[in-house]
Amino acid sequence: MGRLLFAGLLCTSLACADPGSEGDAPTQRGVLVSDSAGVTNVSLGPIEDLAPPDLTPTLVFSTRDLGIELFWVGDAVLLGNGGLALANTGSSEVLLFSGDGSIAARIGGQGEGPGEFSSVSTLLATDEGCLAYDARLARLSEFSESGEFLTSSPLSPQSAIVSLKPLARDAAGRTLAILGEQRFFLPEGMKRDTTPLLLFTDSGAAPDTLGTLPAQEWTYGGMPGGGMTRTEPAFGRNIAAGGFRDRALIGDNDVLSLSVYAADGRLTRLIRGSGGGWTVTDDEIEAWRAARLARRGPDVPDYYVEFVQNAPWRDTHPAFHSAVLGPDEMVWIGLEARAGDETRRWLVLGPDGHPRGQLDLPAEGSVLAIDADRFVLLQTNALDEEEVRLYRYR
Repeated sequence: MGRLLFAGLLCTSLACADPGSEGDAPTQRGVLVSDSAGVTNVSLGPIEDLAPPDLTPTLVFSTRDLGIELFWVGDAVLLGNGGLALANTGSSEVLLFSGDGSIAARIGGQGEGPGEFSSVSTLLATDEGCLAYDARLARLSEFSESGEFLTSSPLSPQSAIVSLKPLARDAAGRTLAILGEQRFFLPEGMKRDTTPLLLFTDSGAAPDTLGTLPAQEWTYGGMPGGGMTRTEPAFGRNIAAGGFRDRALIGDNDVLSLSVYAADGRLTRLIRGSGGGWTVTDDEIEAWRAARLARRGPDVPDYYVEFVQNAPWRDTHPAFHSAVLGPDEMVWIGLEARAGDETRRWLVLGPDGHPRGQLDLPAEGSVLAIDADRFVLLQTNALDEEEVRLYRYR
């Protein structure tokens, strides 16, 4: 198991991405799917050459239309009863929606008691309902689909420096996780964080480290008085990591390479292809600088203006934007969009590895969860007001 997992981590982090890019090998035509020692290998080839059918989304409900205010949405999972669980992190609660959009229950609230949260950051679907992970308390709490508190258990020691992001958990309680937010500050320049891939086999016990992965890229600069600041660099690289029940999806958007793991650490699927990688233009850099300063509001400190103007950037676009895992190892891949594009194309891969279709969704939207015929989209307007939309698609 160790050798197989190590090979998968190497493929994710070292760019075994484009099967048609070595030497004078002929260009791949069509998607190739094969099985090797129980691992499904999906070779997409150049993404721009794929032409799957357009899928049609139909809105089921919107939190804005229902008059529901959200504050810092952290995660979402689609439930087996047709409902939706939504981590409203800023309010320390999980909202349970029925299939028609009505609120079935509000779970949690600020506190450290059973069923309460200090900062709920991640949700994982279970057969009974969902698990909610509290990043500050380092605790997993399980709830039924109706919102009844079932049980809780610690996952790791509490830390002010880093927090965990659970990705997958199986019936035996084995949990795969990576580091979530890392609160490190370094001298000036640009650097990528790294994260271990951790396997927890016993509640509260120290995890096994299965490998090390590249994570969020940051650019750092100084502040008056000797302090430091940081921001994501323009067109910087990041880890793509998420899960669905007992499966985890991990990739590095420097190359189009995604790996699926079972919760016990076994590699089960590799997805490779090529995409993105365009040269970043001067106009795109200026648009990034303007957007970054606008996020700070009208009274931007001079030091921050100088920091943004002089911050280093990547000279090419990432290979892809994001990826989401669904049931039976189906995967949605959010393709890279150019600056100014109003929509982003999402490639939908079915459980068999072949493209099932594609959708064009708002470029600034985030797909939080998917299943065979539904997906959850998070959007934020110019006033930083969040809206979650549940769609069906076919």
